[in-house]
Amino acid sequence: MHLIETSGIGGAERVLLDLVRNLDSRRWRSVVVVPDVGWLPDELTERGIEVVELRERRSFDIAFLSRLVALARRVGADIVHSHMFGSAVRAGIVARMCGIPALGTIHGAVDFQPTERWRALKVAIVRNGLRELVFVSEPLRQACLSSMGLDESLTCVISNGVDTNQFTPLERSSLRSELGISDDAFVIGSAGRLQPVKGFDILIEAAAILKSAFSGYRFVIIGEGDPNHTRELVALRDRLKLTNDVVFAGYRSDVAGAMRAFDTYALTSRSEGFSLSTIEAMASGIPVVATRCGGPEQILDDGVSGLLVENGSPEAVAQAIDRLRLDSTQRTRLARAAREVVEAHYTVQAQVRAYEELYEQLLSPRSSAKAAEHGSIAL
Repeated sequence: MHLIETSGIGGAERVLLDLVRNLDSRRWRSVVVVPDVGWLPDELTERGIEVVELRERRSFDIAFLSRLVALARRVGADIVHSHMFGSAVRAGIVARMCGIPALGTIHGAVDFQPTERWRALKVAIVRNGLRELVFVSEPLRQACLSSMGLDESLTCVISNGVDTNQFTPLERSSLRSELGISDDAFVIGSAGRLQPVKGFDILIEAAAILKSAFSGYRFVIIGEGDPNHTRELVALRDRLKLTNDVVFAGYRSDVAGAMRAFDTYALTSRSEGFSLSTIEAMASGIPVVATRCGGPEQILDDGVSGLLVENGSPEAVAQAIDRLRLDSTQRTRLARAAREVVEAHYTVQAQVRAYEELYEQLLSPRSSAKAAEHGSIAL
């Protein structure tokens, strides 16, 4: 039984979708609990995966937790797998109430905030209720170990992966013509939820710098998000006189096709646990410029498979992008190396195998005996 606290489209949701649809159906059956209607339940239902909508009214909603426990027993759940910190708290409680193992995946630093309400209690439930806490990158794991007071032996890293058959270097997509962008323009793309942590304002400010150096730059931002922040980004674009240069393309169902419209991919996040979009771009044969915001430091080898730049600096982003525009040989070399890195380390097949092995470990008699010594939570 999978638990997640959002139903929209984002990195964690896409990882969950890829995981459940690629698990060995002869061995595993998934039931996914979501809080609301939206992109994720629609995608899951379309693929024949059971979805249950349960809404939590507040933290430690007893009626909600009772329904979760009843659901776990009804479907005969052998494992509870949570995604994001809030769901890890719920998984810890359900697992103890049902006597089944639980694990959680932390997808980014924003999953766990120092200002979290009931922080100490929630951390205690996660520490004592989950058998394993998975992080999507080593930098994220290290950042959370001390802040959450975790036993390092109960944590591990499973990197996200992409389908390299879907994300692959091919001919140009139709996105350019659809958006009215000429073939000779140099297009910088970026994708993600439109929220402050993703740093799209940094990309727009970099666009203003680059526009003064070369009139052929065009920028495409794929994704949706907070309406207020989206309006702020549009206002910033217009204030910098980039209305015709920066396009907000909204949600795209064919991200793989959209990637192939770009000459360079830019990740300008302020914080990333991993960055799924970065490896999607790499698999698509696109050179990447990324800020040093956590996850990219694990994924990219600076100057070998991509370019890493100072976090929060539009000037550093602009300089790296312009460097790639002027050096087609370097673009080709970085793109080729990036594809090889993804094929070696970041495929969805490798990711799913790692989770299946972890599931098997949690169900082993030895793991159950170890858990019995671990104690219980007083509820």
